[in-house]
Amino acid sequence: MSRGAPSGAVSDTPVMVVGGGPAGAVTGLLLARRGWEVELVDRARFPRSKACGECLNPGGVALLAELGLMESVLATSPAVMDGWDLALPGKGSWRPPARGRFRGGDRALGVCRATFDAALLEEARAAGVRIREGVRVVKARPGSADEPAAVELVLPGGDRRWRTARVLVGADGLNSRIRSEVGLAGAATDPPKASLTWRIQGAGPSRHQGRLLLGPGSTVGLAPVSGPEATHWNATLVVVEEADRADLLRQGWSMMSAALQGIPGGWRREPRVVAGPWGSGRFRRPTEAAWTGRTLLVGDAAGYFDPLTGQGIYRALLSARLAADTIDRGLTGDTRRNSDVEALAPYGALVFSSLRTGRWLQRAVEGVVSRSPLRRLCLSGLRHLPRATSWLIHLTGDRAGSLLREPEPVWPLHPSRTIHEDHR
Repeated sequence: MSRGAPSGAVSDTPVMVVGGGPAGAVTGLLLARRGWEVELVDRARFPRSKACGECLNPGGVALLAELGLMESVLATSPAVMDGWDLALPGKGSWRPPARGRFRGGDRALGVCRATFDAALLEEARAAGVRIREGVRVVKARPGSADEPAAVELVLPGGDRRWRTARVLVGADGLNSRIRSEVGLAGAATDPPKASLTWRIQGAGPSRHQGRLLLGPGSTVGLAPVSGPEATHWNATLVVVEEADRADLLRQGWSMMSAALQGIPGGWRREPRVVAGPWGSGRFRRPTEAAWTGRTLLVGDAAGYFDPLTGQGIYRALLSARLAADTIDRGLTGDTRRNSDVEALAPYGALVFSSLRTGRWLQRAVEGVVSRSPLRRLCLSGLRHLPRATSWLIHLTGDRAGSLLREPEPVWPLHPSRTIHEDHR
């Protein structure tokens, strides 16, 4: 195509996916398994690290098993967690935590995003997805019944080229260019937040659970991830962004360091930074819709909200599956529809309804955490009600359907020596 505006109904590729994270890789993978020709582009080169809490909750683990991706993820040596501790800051240490544990055989995984994302992308490549790294998208057109969707790409050498697609999938994350270009970006109304993530190394605290320190104006999360001798951790600081980015970078580590020193159990080996920080930019990136024309949004691009409940990767995997199902079922064999656009239209309502519970839950949690008296009251009560804490933790693990029954274990599926479960 020329650099001018695209025209004509014939597309260069049946499906163009923009973004190689979990949402994009799994969308492409599932479509390729069903015989679709898929092209995927990403501005990064993999493996790459990024700002993330790096926790795959039990709902996400169950989805990985359902999609046949567990073996590849286990090969990256994830840490295994059975729940979360929730605590308030005290004077020089954490106050006694409320301990929540997942039910039955459910577990969460602490994953390193660099290796986790690369593993899923390699699965997509093996399934036949054509992957191009180091390619930026600068413009996009959503497409219509008479026009294909289109993206203008900047290739690694600097050349620009338009590519058209029967279907365009925006999987380009929190600051989605596709969402903005096709007119689906909504207006944020919540207080702005931002995060910094470090990879730290240290031994001492139990690696069976993650920790959330719920302070006034900030939250600190600590979760085990894969690493040498099972001593690597994800340390993430989330703050209400009242200062500019430079101030956050200067002050962030001192805030994190103070929180790390007070962790129950202490450190046998002083924690040290081995990578990072990586910044997220502002949270709360709402969308007007997750579909328009020939374009679908998946993962964070489909509507990002505060990830305090650890649902980000789960939402990426779920929306990827919904998008692949919509494209495959709607565009192959349903001759009653008038156009591809009509066939894709149900996706918007489907992804919204599927994520409604998680969105509602996040709102409720945020309403409590953001109010100091209510936060203290709830945490105090949960400390004395471990079953209630576990119920809450299980619900935030996106396994709501198993609340009234013992969940079917999805872990361990296969014994593996590569899994880090540090009992020391």
